[in-house]
Amino acid sequence: MDGSLMSGHRLPSTRILAKELDVARGTVTAAVEALIAEGLLETRTGAGTFVTMEASPEIAQPERVLTVETRQQRIVPDVDPRFDGPLNFQPCRPSMEAFPKQKWRRAVSDTASQTPSIDYGDPQGEPALRRAIASYLCRARGMDVDASEIIVTNGALHAMNILAQLMLGPLDKVGFEEPGYPLARQVFSRYGAGLFSLQVDGDGAVCETLPERGGNVRLLYVTPSHQFPTGARLSLRRRQGLINWAARNGALIIEDDYDGEFRFDIAPLPPMAAMKGGQNVIYFGTFSKTLFPGLRVGFACGPADLIAEMAIHRATSDYQSGTIVQLALGKFIQSGEFEKHIMRMRRIYGRKRKALADAINLSASDLKLQGTESGLNGLIRLPAGVTATMVAKLARGKGVFINSVRRYCSPESCVSDDALVFGYSAVSEAQIIQGVACLAQIVRDYRQ
Repeated sequence: MDGSLMSGHRLPSTRILAKELDVARGTVTAAVEALIAEGLLETRTGAGTFVTMEASPEIAQPERVLTVETRQQRIVPDVDPRFDGPLNFQPCRPSMEAFPKQKWRRAVSDTASQTPSIDYGDPQGEPALRRAIASYLCRARGMDVDASEIIVTNGALHAMNILAQLMLGPLDKVGFEEPGYPLARQVFSRYGAGLFSLQVDGDGAVCETLPERGGNVRLLYVTPSHQFPTGARLSLRRRQGLINWAARNGALIIEDDYDGEFRFDIAPLPPMAAMKGGQNVIYFGTFSKTLFPGLRVGFACGPADLIAEMAIHRATSDYQSGTIVQLALGKFIQSGEFEKHIMRMRRIYGRKRKALADAINLSASDLKLQGTESGLNGLIRLPAGVTATMVAKLARGKGVFINSVRRYCSPESCVSDDALVFGYSAVSEAQIIQGVACLAQIVRDYRQ
């Protein structure tokens, strides 16, 4: 088709071609027969094989070069660069050291051995998995929910996108924690919503600064169980305050419970979705922290009519999450292995948390640890005059990856650059001790 062999050109015999190309004659014969079937070659009795008249190349000159034009501004995902060193203290990375591989393999194998359905699954999620999640939420969170009030998604970020597409327009606003989860911030901005900051203190998001009239505020995004990234826990008074404000102003609260399974020295507070007035709350959960991120399964739990609308909307995009993975996860939860794993990991993370606290106490560098009552990361407060962004930069030069709290702030944020976010879950106790020693030395050198 590129004109190398013109119409009427005679090909060598298959025997000669096979010898010249050093391949089997049968291979050449098969290729020639395929080209004859496509109408590019023809055989003439007693004469040989020729290129047909229809095989003449037709080279069209394009009128213009095709360019990709999008209606939305290009958004580069706000994620950390990959770091493969051993002293990686990024938050929200689960440990795989005690993952029950055999139990999980059995659940997947049992599911995969069944005859697959010839139909697509439910865009809302496999009923068996939704029932298992509802039962777990009842036991672990005290939430009285039904499978019809749950949609299975490809993670919490996927649920945010579905919800934002349904609810947000260019004039709408979203209340967002400052500091907060960068990718969630990008999702809401992508659909044209304006963001306003909910400042965070030791009791979580400061709801007292919300205006009496919310106007066009459609969503409030909060992480009440373990605020990301500060580790603060939203007080019961503020939880009720946010619920009351949302009810008065017709807003929806997104309760992102990304690592609330791991609590240590504190009794659990009820999820906002389980409190009085919780019908104004949609609860997001994920298995990325309890199991592993590559599973790509999360869920949203909320009013049945809203969940149904999300499922309808989702059906026109990716339609559903993978059926085999959903059913295997449902088996894993129903068998009790999921909760056994959580209890096992709670003990392991508890030991790592203690190693972090002990290392900081012994560092003799005026470092202070906070926000570790639950979750998989803590906040290391630095002495006055020490800039966290600079400490993080110097640490990376020594092979230690850690972020400052300002990494999770909007550009116009007024949050002080005086703290490091230390993710301790995916590293060993020895690595925690080594990392803290390195940070403490950097701080001492910085102050001299």
